[in-house]
Amino acid sequence: MANHYLQFSEVLPHLTEEEERWLRHQLEFVLVIGDKEYVKADVPDNLNPADAEWEGCRVYRDMDGYDPDLGECAGFSYSFDDDAPNNWGRHLWLYAEESGCVDRVAHLIQNFLREFHPDQCWPLTYATTCSKPRVGEFGGGAVFVTADEIKWHNAYEVVEQERAEFGHHQVVRSRL
Repeated sequence: MANHYLQFSEVLPHLTEEEERWLRHQLEFVLVIGDKEYVKADVPDNLNPADAEWEGCRVYRDMDGYDPDLGECAGFSYSFDDDAPNNWGRHLWLYAEESGCVDRVAHLIQNFLREFHPDQCWPLTYATTCSKPRVGEFGGGAVFVTADEIKWHNAYEVVEQERAEFGHHQVVRSRL
């Protein structure tokens, strides 16, 4: 049996205190019961957390296709860190060592750009790998985020597009 991974590592650099507070607030896990939002530890005793109509990081409340099956996590790892040799200043490091939800990262960053930097962009590249050298099981892609749009690029789609443009010729090696 092989293990499959989706990995990435990127930063959101030069955060102000206000931007960091906003990001921390958005990444907070909440439950929605009735018309109120609660941090799990603050659910009143007369309410049952199991009765929540929605749960997840606050930022995902408006995300199309949000799936809460990942449990009480953002769908990726993150940390707020101070300056590094790369002059990032106070920054948010977003990463996945085994499996990450790139769509959730993109949604968070798009909301951040809308709130604080509507004229800027943010890129992320990712790798898809396999623990065994299986043919066709390695790839990756990129996402380019602005306040108005999220553009996806996938290695498999690029190869298929190139193959289609090349014509109906036999491919020397194809995915199994």
